[in-house]
Amino acid sequence: MSGSSGRVLRANLLRASTLSLCARSFLTALGLVAGVVGLATGLFPDLAKEFGPPIFAAALALATGYGMWAAWPRLAFSRDFTLPNTRVSIVVGDLFDQEGHLIVGMTDTFDTEPPVLISPSSVQGQLLVREYDGDTARLDADLDRALAGHPIEATETRAAKALGRLNRYPLGTVAILGMSRRRYYGLAYGRMRNDYTVDSSVSHIWNALMNLWPVVRSTSHLETVSIAVPGLGLARLSGRISQADMVRLIIISFLTSSRERVVAGHLRIILTPASAEKTDLRRLNNYLAAQ
Repeated sequence: MSGSSGRVLRANLLRASTLSLCARSFLTALGLVAGVVGLATGLFPDLAKEFGPPIFAAALALATGYGMWAAWPRLAFSRDFTLPNTRVSIVVGDLFDQEGHLIVGMTDTFDTEPPVLISPSSVQGQLLVREYDGDTARLDADLDRALAGHPIEATETRAAKALGRLNRYPLGTVAILGMSRRRYYGLAYGRMRNDYTVDSSVSHIWNALMNLWPVVRSTSHLETVSIAVPGLGLARLSGRISQADMVRLIIISFLTSSRERVVAGHLRIILTPASAEKTDLRRLNNYLAAQ
């Protein structure tokens, strides 16, 4: 187990919901074992006299083991849906380790230059390093081709925006990069301000997602698509929505669009270990199971 996975497990093991489930499962198992033991000792009275302490210890051990097993946090969980015919998974991990197509959050200017415009640790920063070998010119050229034909909402002057790209596109614009076997859907979900900070809102992200899914439906061939939860700090959303609620927003938008027509055979929602430490994974699992 890696250090980051261990920290996620420890953080979730100590949550009230996990401890409460562990206690309930322990008591349930203990009651069941006690009933079986009581029946056995009633039928065989000498059994209790001769093996009473070991039986009691075994009952405690079984109940404790079941309680811990039932409450142990999972770092990946899924639900298969029949209507619509699709699967949704929530996974703690690295977006770029997933097979299939990837969704990459971008801004309305589709800026690419780190570190001022794009954080090297962001998903877009990782796209630049891991898929483009840090070559911003190549990424810019691919974006220009992908955005050709999309309406331009406004164009900044170089005096107003000293760095980066000048054309602004409507939020929800999707730039499709890569090849058919592995596409990268660059989704504009926030506005790049001229002071190089990113602004967004819950409604902006909802509308962007609802624009995204039809594009994915028409180009992904129902293959697996993975999306990382947008960074709340970078988009100034940390005071308005939690990481868990952002996951719920993605799930609701995907299922809403899929009920019109299936978007993809499998959607993976990726939580980084750092964000998963702050998220109650069990509650997310319960939410997904309840959909």
